This record gives sequence, structure tokens and C-alpha cells, in this order.
Amino acid sequence: MSINRRKFVTMGVKSALGLMVGSSFTGLPSYAMSSDSNASSKSRVITVSFMGTACTRDEGEATRAESDKRIYLPESGYIPARINLELGGNTQPSGSSDVGQTVRGVGENDWATPRNNSETLKVSGPLNASDSLLKDIRRYISGNQLSTAEQIAGYSMPALALHGANIAADSGAGTINLIGHSRGAAECIMAAWFLFAYGSEAIRNTPVNIFAIDPVPGTGEWYSILTQLPPNVVNYVGVYAWDHIDGVDHSGHPFQALVPRPNGRMRGESNDITIHQPSWWDFVKGDHDWKVMANEAQQRDPLLPSNHAQPIGYSLYSCRGRHSTVSGNSTADGQYDHNNLSSSVAPVPGLIYKMARGYLTKWGTTFVEPCAVTESVLVLRKNIHMYHQDFDTMGGGQTRNSLIRDRPYVRRVSSIYGINPLNTYFMDDVVGDPPYKLAFPVTKHRKNKGWVDWKFL
Repeated sequence: MSINRRKFVTMGVKSALGLMVGSSFTGLPSYAMSSDSNASSKSRVITVSFMGTACTRDEGEATRAESDKRIYLPESGYIPARINLELGGNTQPSGSSDVGQTVRGVGENDWATPRNNSETLKVSGPLNASDSLLKDIRRYISGNQLSTAEQIAGYSMPALALHGANIAADSGAGTINLIGHSRGAAECIMAAWFLFAYGSEAIRNTPVNIFAIDPVPGTGEWYSILTQLPPNVVNYVGVYAWDHIDGVDHSGHPFQALVPRPNGRMRGESNDITIHQPSWWDFVKGDHDWKVMANEAQQRDPLLPSNHAQPIGYSLYSCRGRHSTVSGNSTADGQYDHNNLSSSVAPVPGLIYKMARGYLTKWGTTFVEPCAVTESVLVLRKNIHMYHQDFDTMGGGQTRNSLIRDRPYVRRVSSIYGINPLNTYFMDDVVGDPPYKLAFPVTKHRKNKGWVDWKFL
């Protein structure tokens, strides 16, 4: 256990949180702490919000049979959907907006009401997508997309990513901001690749910023365009849930989180890449061009040890809670019963919501609604670590040691493309030692900290 409880409780707030001089702490930039700073963008910005699996475009804003909006913190809602609402984006069926759009989740239709159909995805331009991609996504473009089997498989991810990328490209914006949760966060990375590979010269050179909330591609194949950021991504911020464990029965393994590799720009090196041209063997395996375009572009692994300088514009955050907690769910167990709301869990959704607004504002997004969470970031973080019992329970207890092999109470993360489920890292290995003053349960087995320094919320 990475905390001395008695010392933590009796210390002053600033000391207990390990605050640094000024407005930032444990490496969190000042602009991530405020969602109402002035944007410095010199051109129009579009923000595209990608929903997670089984989430409608108005997730958390309307109740349906499978999702009661009361599970979400009222101030934050389901964060990707609420962000779009507060910047004045499209929130109604058949609506449009030049400032923001939402993209439905895998295996779900567009809106809570009506819920028996989906609007046609924008796949035919302005991006010049390959014939093989258009062929692979044809069944997911329109109609009733509600499917439990698809929610498990996730085959519609490239269709949704291409749709979001086309919306962004068609806007003519000078900056493209992408935010997503779960598979929606993984789609942000795919969308950035489609903008780079299929766009005009102007689109290829349009800067892309990504705020990824617990990116999880799910079961099946991890394409190379998931595990490597393309050259057009200027900023990547990833928030990862500490307490979504693998589990004794490995039921959490499909929820292993994606940590994409930083591009050359972020490493201060050459940002040129070679887009892989598929061979006959690729086609034999069913790996069409869009699936393999980043095979030869895989760069430095952020989860392996290295003495290389820290990347610029690339930030990884670890946060208490489960996969759904960091997206807005404020129940005690991260499940979906509104009768199990927890005031001690609520600071996590509040904190991630404020961070999302802060980073997006820094990147040029303009909000028409004020920040709904009034507590300061310092107070939210203090409460997360003072009242952490529910988080401990979510993750299997106050310590993550176990007599069972393979550390079942530790989250798995990966930066390795391919279908081998063993291509993973233990999260408490790669992040290094959390500050002892913060309540982050770890195992005694941890070792081999990764190259990139993680920040602990």
C-alpha cells in the first residue's frame, strides 16, 4: 500500500497533496486545473466527441432502459456528451453544428429517443478513404445499429472513426480537437490517422489534439493505427482508471487500456513516417490497407524503460476509480444502479470533467456554458485521497498483492499492436511509484518503470 494513513490524515492539505510551488501540482499543468481560461486559438476550432460502447449521442442527458442518467454526477454528466452540450454542439437528431458534434458508441443507435435507428454516417468525403475501408464498414453506416454482439466485437470502430474524421475535415477548422471515452477514445486515434492518410495536404497538416478518457479497444484485434499516434497529433492527454482490475477470473482483460506511442514531434525527433503498403500476405490474412498503414511507423514504446527525454505534448494520468467512473459515473461500484450513488466517488468525475474543459480550452475550444463543478481541483483531489474506501473496494482491496499468480488486482495496459492477449503490461509496473502521500494501492512486485513519467491525480 502506497500510503501512511495516519500521517496522511493529520498533514495539512498542501503537504498531503504534495503540491508544487505555483498553480500546478505533481506535474498537472495549470491550464488543466481551470476550465474557464481564455483560448488563444487564431482560427476556428471544431471539437468532435466520441461516445463509448453502447452509449448514445446524448448519453447521460436522457434516460433509457439500459442507462439511467441518474448514475452520472449531475455537474459532469457523461463527460464526452456533456462537453459537446456545453460548447454548443449538435444535441438533437438531424442537427448540425460547426463547433462540435457527437459520434454514437459501438453497437448503439444515435439517440435515447427515438432509439430504433441511426443517422447515416458521413463516410464518402471529404476524406478519400480507401476502397477496402469503405467495404469493411458498409454494414455499419446506417439503420438500426443496436447489437449486443457488436458491442462485444467492436467491428464498427473504423466506421465511426471515419465519420468523425470526415466531420472534422469538412468543417474547414484550423484546429481539430477530439475527445472520447473507452472505444470512443480509441476511435479518436483512428480518426487522426484517417485525417492524415486520406486528407488533402491542408487537412494532413491541420493540428489534432486528443483528450482520451480510459481508451479501451476491447476484444479482438488491435490495429497498428491504435498503438501509434500519427504525425498530425500535436497533443495527447490520456486518463487511465487505476481500479478497473483484471480480476481473478480475468473478466477485466477485455478492458485492458490502450497507451499509444508518442510520435516524432513529441520526442523532438523526425516526424516523418512511412505508410505501410499491404503485401499479398497482408491480404491473405485479411489485413486490408487501413489496418496495416502504421505497421512500419511504430516508434518508441512509452511503457518500456528508456533514458530518452520526456515527450512534449504527451501526458499520461492515473486516476482512482473504474472504467466508467472516470467518464462521469458516480456510483460506489462503477456499475449502473442510481440507488448506489457515492459522494466519495463523485470527486473523480468532477475532476476529469474540469480537466477536459481545461485542456480543450487551452487547445482553442470555446464553451458557451460555464464550468458546472465549483470545487477547486485541489479540493477534489484532496477528497479523492482522503475518502478512498470505495475506490479500494472497486479494485480488490487496500493492497493489490495476491497469492494468485498474474496480479489479478492490477490493471493491464498495452502499447503493442496485434491479437495476442498476452501483449500487455501491469499498470503498477509501468507508471512507477506513486507519491506515498496519495492513496494508490500497489503491489510489492512492481518493477521496470516505463520511459514516460505518469502523473497521479
